[in-house]
Amino acid sequence: MKSVGKLGLILCFSVLCGQAQEPGQRRLPELAADLDALLNLSELWKWSSEKFEASYVAKLEDQKQQQKPPQFEWVNADKSRARFSRHMFSNVETKLTMFGGSINVEEAIVEFVNGKAARETVSFYNRGDSGDIEVPAFDKLFKTIGQNLGQVMKVAPKRQIMSANAALPVTSWMWSAPAGVALLEYNEYNTPGKVTKPEFLRMKLAAPGQADWSMGKMAMGVQRMELQQRVTKTPEGDIYISGVPMVDQGQKGYCVAASCQRLFEYMRIPCDQHEMAKLVSADAEKGANIFGMQKSLAKIDGAFKVTFKPLINPELYYTNGRKRRVSDKQFVSIVKEYTDKGVPLLWGLALGEKEEDPPLPRGGQVSGGHMRLIIGYNTAKNQILFTDSWGAGHELKRMALLDAYDVTMGLYSMAPRGL
Repeated sequence: MKSVGKLGLILCFSVLCGQAQEPGQRRLPELAADLDALLNLSELWKWSSEKFEASYVAKLEDQKQQQKPPQFEWVNADKSRARFSRHMFSNVETKLTMFGGSINVEEAIVEFVNGKAARETVSFYNRGDSGDIEVPAFDKLFKTIGQNLGQVMKVAPKRQIMSANAALPVTSWMWSAPAGVALLEYNEYNTPGKVTKPEFLRMKLAAPGQADWSMGKMAMGVQRMELQQRVTKTPEGDIYISGVPMVDQGQKGYCVAASCQRLFEYMRIPCDQHEMAKLVSADAEKGANIFGMQKSLAKIDGAFKVTFKPLINPELYYTNGRKRRVSDKQFVSIVKEYTDKGVPLLWGLALGEKEEDPPLPRGGQVSGGHMRLIIGYNTAKNQILFTDSWGAGHELKRMALLDAYDVTMGLYSMAPRGL
C-alpha cells in the first residue's frame, strides 16, 4: 500500500487554488483535469513531453517548487510515461473528466515512443478504485463511452475475438481510422452459468503504426536471446535488467498486482493490475495474502503460457521455524542466475526491517508485507538491485545481499516456458 499525503500538501494546494483559510479550519484543494485534449488524436501524436507539460501541470518532486496545482505525474524518470489519477494524493481527489465533462475518469496513462506521444490507456471504471457498480449503470456507461468514441474516430467499430491469454474473459470493440486505433474493453460479466461482476472498463488508443501487443496485435512473445540482451553491466559492477516498465500502484494495496503487470508487460503479455488483482485476490486496501497470492499465481501459468516457480516458498518458511531451507549462498545464486537470463523475480518481503538505498519514502509504506521485483545484483558491493511499483524514482534501488536474504518471505519466477 502507498500513501503520500501530508498536511503541508493540503495547505500548499489550498493556497494555490485560491482558497482562503478560516481560523482553525482547513479546506481541501480542488484538483481537476479535463482530458479531452487526449482525444484530439491528430494533435496528440505530435506532442513531446515538453508540449505535454505545457498543456497539463506536472507534479513536482519538490512540492515547495509547485506553482500550480498538479494534474498528472511522470511515472518514470525519463518521462516516457505520464499518469493521471483520481487518487494521485491520499488526502484529496483529482477530478478527471472526458467527453465534454460528461464522463469521469479513474486513471489515464500516456506513453511516449521516440519522444512523441504514441499510446494511451484510460480507465473509466475499475472496481479497486471505483467500488462496486450495478450492471444497468455499467451497461449505460459502456454504451455512452462507445457512442462518444465513435464520434471521435468517425468509423464503425468491430468486435474483437477474445484473447486466449486474457486473465479474465474480455469483450472488446476496435475502431481503426487514419488518426489511429481505439480499443474499448471490459471483462465479460454476464457469462451464462457464472455469477460475476463488472471489474473494469478501459479505452486504449494508439497512433498510426504504434498499436502493439497490448492492443491485441499478434506478437511472437519474447525470446531467450532478447531477454539476455536486456541485461546491462556498468563499470561500477552493477548487473541489472533494463527495460522493465514502471507501473504506479497508486494508493491501493496492489503491490502484487502491479508487480505482476510490470513483469507481464516486460514479457509482452497483456494484463493490467486491475485484472491481476482479481486473479490474485488482492484487496485494494489490505493487499494480497502471501499464501493466497502464491496459490493464485500457480493457477495462471497455463493461461499465460508461462512457468511459475516458487524459488523460496513462504509455506516452508512459516512452517519450519522461519528457516527458508534455502541458504544465503543459494539466494545469491538464484538472483544471479535469473538476472543473467534477463528474467526479473517477484520478491515478497517484510518491509522496513533493513536499510535500503534510497531510504523508504516519507509518508509511504514503511513496514509490513510487500512485493517488489529483483532485477539485478552487484557482487563487488554485495548488493541486490530491485524496483518498486511506486512510480518515478523507484526504478532502481539497492539493499545489502544478506539483508535482502533476511527479509525475504517468498521469491518467485514467472517466465515464458523454456526459459
